[in-house]
Amino acid sequence: MMQPADRAGAAMMSFGNGHHRCPRAYIALQETDIFLQHLLRLQGLQIVQKPSVTWNDLTQGYELRNFIIPVG
Repeated sequence: MMQPADRAGAAMMSFGNGHHRCPRAYIALQETDIFLQHLLRLQGLQIVQKPSVTWNDLTQGYELRNFIIPVG
């Protein structure tokens, strides 16, 4: 039987949805929300490129890509 990891690489794995939904996904989403709120409040933060948000049918979730913030 094919396992989810056989269909999608580790970079594609997410919290999923439906009967395979991660039971602790809500905690990870809250942690992400807190992290982004603190990050975006930093003085002098400059967003170089607006991120793209797309839907991934395989993982049944949104993907945020190309969100570029310079370091240093």
